[in-house]
Amino acid sequence: MKEADFPNYYKAADLLSIESQKLYVNIVKINLLSMIIASALSIYNFQSTQSKLIIYVTVGLLLFLSLILTIVQKSKKYEDVWYQSRALSESCKTLTWRFITCSEYFDSSLALNEAKKRFIDRIKELTNEFSELTKVLDSQILSEPIITQTMIDFRQQSTIQRKSNYIENRIVEQKKWYSDKAKYNLKESSFWFWIILGTQSLALIFIVFSIKCPENDWNFVGLLTTLSASAISWVQLKQHQELKQAYTVAAQELNFIVSLADNILTDEDLLKFVLDSENAISREHTMWIVQRRK
Repeated sequence: MKEADFPNYYKAADLLSIESQKLYVNIVKINLLSMIIASALSIYNFQSTQSKLIIYVTVGLLLFLSLILTIVQKSKKYEDVWYQSRALSESCKTLTWRFITCSEYFDSSLALNEAKKRFIDRIKELTNEFSELTKVLDSQILSEPIITQTMIDFRQQSTIQRKSNYIENRIVEQKKWYSDKAKYNLKESSFWFWIILGTQSLALIFIVFSIKCPENDWNFVGLLTTLSASAISWVQLKQHQELKQAYTVAAQELNFIVSLADNILTDEDLLKFVLDSENAISREHTMWIVQRRK
């Protein structure tokens, strides 16, 4: 299924999650960069009053920018909006696949109109649960259908067709997403580890140099320690190591589940298969939320 084939609330929440994440990360990024630049301007001990004045004013402006960004970050609550909108989008997506595959609350014994009514009722429950988001969700996207024709067409397929569609469009795609993310986070985790180790080692070298040559006018220690602290803050924000582990476990769990797909012959078999798969995906999302809240 394409993104356009999902319910309007999924698309609106997914877009809001992406935008809020981008705003939050960019604010943190600019905040850290301003602190790094402020430290870099202080590496040389200028003798002239005019040079010192220029440096002090520039550093003051950078610190003021950092203060403003911290206030914006706190007041706008982009981080909370990011978490909540992702939770809403993931919940809508899981609900959609359960509707499509005639799973659980939307089993195949129901008439289409009854299944549609149940789906819309569950969407209403989700929007009430995340009522704070409704005022910031894209109103144009919300004007689109809650239940798309593609959802109905897939639901009306045979059990085998629904199973094939679910495996191809949900399990395989989700496994690839997890695998790609795990690989990316492993690479980023290693990169930032060496950055932190390198800056801390260089800071130690320069402090030894300063001890031996106290008369020199250069001081790289402040810059290097700021770089190290900023890198640590960035790693804590991105949580590469934790996410790598979570995505790897989720991909492996889905792989075990899909290996039993040949045994699915009835709607009851498919119901249990979808339940196990969606629970595995939900666990990854729950772990993501827990890690972010630490």
